[in-house]
Amino acid sequence: MSQYWPFIIIGLFTGSIYGLAAMGVVLTYKTVGVFNFAYGAIAMFCAFTYWQLHDSWGLTAWVAMPILFLVVAPLLGVALEALYRPLAGLSAEVLIVVSVGVLAALGAVVPIIYGKQDRTLQPIFPTSTFALGSHFHVGYDQLGTLVISLAVAALLWALLRHTRFGTSTRAAVDNPDLADMVGVHGDNVRRSAWILSVMFAALVGILISPTQGLDVNQLVLVVIYAFAPAVFGRLVSLPLAYIGALVLGVVVSLLSKYANSGTVANLEAAVPYLALFALLIIMGGRLKEAGASSRRLSVSTRSGGGSGGAGAVRARHWVVGVLGWRLRLDRSLALGLVGFALALFIPLAVPGPRLIDITFAVVYGLVALTLVVLTGWAGQISLAQFAFVGVGAFTAGHLSGSHGQHFLLAVLVAMLVAAPLGILVGLPSLRLSGLYLALATLAFALIMDNVVFNRGDVSGGLTGITVPRPKIFGLSFTGRASLYELALVVFGVVAVAAYAIRLGPIGRRLQIVRDSPLAASTLGVNLTVTKLVVFAVCGMVAALGGTFYGALQQAVTPFDFMWSTSLTLLLLVVLGGRSLISGALIAGAVYGVEQLPIPASVNQYFPLAIALGVIALAQEPEGTVALARREARRVMTVLRPLPRRSVGGGHQIPMTSGPDVAVAAGSSPMGSGHGH
Repeated sequence: MSQYWPFIIIGLFTGSIYGLAAMGVVLTYKTVGVFNFAYGAIAMFCAFTYWQLHDSWGLTAWVAMPILFLVVAPLLGVALEALYRPLAGLSAEVLIVVSVGVLAALGAVVPIIYGKQDRTLQPIFPTSTFALGSHFHVGYDQLGTLVISLAVAALLWALLRHTRFGTSTRAAVDNPDLADMVGVHGDNVRRSAWILSVMFAALVGILISPTQGLDVNQLVLVVIYAFAPAVFGRLVSLPLAYIGALVLGVVVSLLSKYANSGTVANLEAAVPYLALFALLIIMGGRLKEAGASSRRLSVSTRSGGGSGGAGAVRARHWVVGVLGWRLRLDRSLALGLVGFALALFIPLAVPGPRLIDITFAVVYGLVALTLVVLTGWAGQISLAQFAFVGVGAFTAGHLSGSHGQHFLLAVLVAMLVAAPLGILVGLPSLRLSGLYLALATLAFALIMDNVVFNRGDVSGGLTGITVPRPKIFGLSFTGRASLYELALVVFGVVAVAAYAIRLGPIGRRLQIVRDSPLAASTLGVNLTVTKLVVFAVCGMVAALGGTFYGALQQAVTPFDFMWSTSLTLLLLVVLGGRSLISGALIAGAVYGVEQLPIPASVNQYFPLAIALGVIALAQEPEGTVALARREARRVMTVLRPLPRRSVGGGHQIPMTSGPDVAVAAGSSPMGSGHGH
């Protein structure tokens, strides 16, 4: 047993770091009612700010810390409260989208402000060690982190349990209207809670960074480790979250004793995500979302025109005769077919290497379409769609053959492999929805990253795997134009099929599952079958897109399909319009623009612009399409000619008001003149 004690002690110290992050996540959710996916990004931003103050500008810790905790953190907290205030009571989908947008925005801002050079943050405690027993030494920095985490946990628990502030935060989250009636000022309470939450994130950032590195992605990922302990505490219990974090740290540390390489090492890295996925399934029925009783109907049900909402059903129809057949087309479908026909001629206008970028946009649009169906139409939030893209790409690399002669077989196998994986992801949706379903899909994406895609026999490891261009029925698609047209035809077929489904009984079933699952079951809709089928089918189509994605790149690595790529996909789909097929096209177009050789000085602002656009359009299910429609209506209203009315002698004059009317009619402004 003595051989395990060093690993247990190290696990407790590591768990205290997880505990700090877990308490921060619980604090935000418990006091504000928002599960802050951007909590790690906030901690990262504060850590970089502390580095700038302390290491770059040379301020002592006694000066840098007060500036960070008393100036920077409160300002950021006030900004976040102002951002989330109008969203109070909206659906979990909107809050998740905004939170992911904040994560992306902070991740884009830090390199712009502080640069991209590598750096390290010095610990606030001495790194010297002292003996613990005869064969083990402990660092003062480790002990300091443990002591601070215990002290902060006790203070937070007392603050929320035994003070008026804690009672006020619970009232403001659970029932804002009643809280206002009994004299609890909700805005002030939430603002104070956000400031406290950001201050706590700042502490997490400066304590974690010396051991985990001052890296944007790594710091965000470390806080995701804490999601499992936070769920263990049901997002309300600070003691349970902290205890869960300590247990998780010990388990990971014990596994490290045997995890030099291979499968055990992959499992060690994936333990926090496996725990999160398992906890969500086991505890599904006992997990309740904060403020769910006071939450208004999702704004996503307010669809207007276009292919994503009721407007598509009411669209104008035309009857077209083709070779003796009479086809009934509505306006959206007709415009789509015209656009598809025009897109076939793009290779004539763009014959060079840029055609590959356009093909990438088409393939990305195909993957984005699965998220439109899954999230926009069925209301099932997924943060793991690019994991299925990876399944398709790696399957194509293994089975397509050296010259792509078995590409069609690889496509079929990839889709067959993706189907059960889609069902596996869909299983939590039978007991979970909203926030907890999003967490389950995020856990699945991270498990795929660390357990499946990290295996050398699956992905080729860091060197990756080659994927040949397709050859189908003896026809080679190695050329740029032929590959583009093949990808375009596949996208067109899938888009038309999705559009037909949207207008049919299946589409109506998906909408009622989204808007009112209870009503759906009352009306005889089998929720289990519907949810599992939509997850499986969308996973299969994403894998289909993955085979083309791999063939376009010709060499893929695990880094191409990390969990962050699924978050980027969600952002682009929300930006384009998550309830519209055209939203998938816009998402693909934006992705294609990102592939262009844009100067780095300009390109660094592109992710920030996308994140800010998503935050602004999170409440709008039709994204930029709805924004464009509103602007077009406004412009047309201004440019519309004024109606004219007849006067004596048959002359026409504009129907305006004020003195100009009198002048135009031949009278004085005072009404006393004579006509001509």
